[in-house]
Amino acid sequence: MDALLVQSIASLPTPLAALVAIGLPVLLAMGVGMVILSVFTPQELAINAEVGRAKFSFIVEIYAVIAALALVGAWDIYQSARDTLQKETSALYMLAHATDAYALEGQAEARAEMRAALRAYGAAVVEQDWPTMQAGMPGRDSDAAFTRLSRAFMTPEPETQAQQAVAQNTAQWLLQVAEARTARLSVGTRTLTMLVWFLVLTASVSVLLFQWFIGSAHLALHYTMGAVVALIVGVVLLVSLKLAFPIVGAPPLLSPRPFLELMRLP
Repeated sequence: MDALLVQSIASLPTPLAALVAIGLPVLLAMGVGMVILSVFTPQELAINAEVGRAKFSFIVEIYAVIAALALVGAWDIYQSARDTLQKETSALYMLAHATDAYALEGQAEARAEMRAALRAYGAAVVEQDWPTMQAGMPGRDSDAAFTRLSRAFMTPEPETQAQQAVAQNTAQWLLQVAEARTARLSVGTRTLTMLVWFLVLTASVSVLLFQWFIGSAHLALHYTMGAVVALIVGVVLLVSLKLAFPIVGAPPLLSPRPFLELMRLP
């Protein structure tokens, strides 16, 4: 399963991604079922029903383990990306509050530059970084805005004890922004390995195909159960894809709303 194929499916709008991730397994299951039931009679399938159930149970157990591996790995990627955004934006909001400490006469220009740099950085993330990241590519278009932000807070000399205390924390907050920003820009490169996606795909196809080699006296019930199994497989694939790529797609699981709030600073 090629990396570009996985990412291209995840980047689709959610309804379309659901149609692909769920619709294809259902179509595959129904198509294979029609072929198998046209080649073998229910009596022929019923002869091997006991052996088929044992083998199918074994395949289902393997699929459950692989699906759990994919879901846990994808959730870890999503949670890491979410925590990174929270770390970056929380440091930026602390910097925004720190500007109030520079209220002495003659510091108005420095304070205004601090707030302007914060707004410009938020705008750069929303308008430049985010569209690139949402397309599945690493974005670094906010480099100039981050440089301006760093200079705006590191250049003014503290004149009071309160400003000295704020200046010490400012360096730590800027470092936190830098670290979180680097992690955010690289989130698109962190996903499940292709071996895991290959395992998930192989196990999913095996479950969809093998279920039809178990006999059933009621064809309607057999088709219904086949559709239910395919639906479960498709939902597992969809959730894994969306969690593994939390910033791609429309709408993405993670939005730049905190940076939009930063742009509204007075």
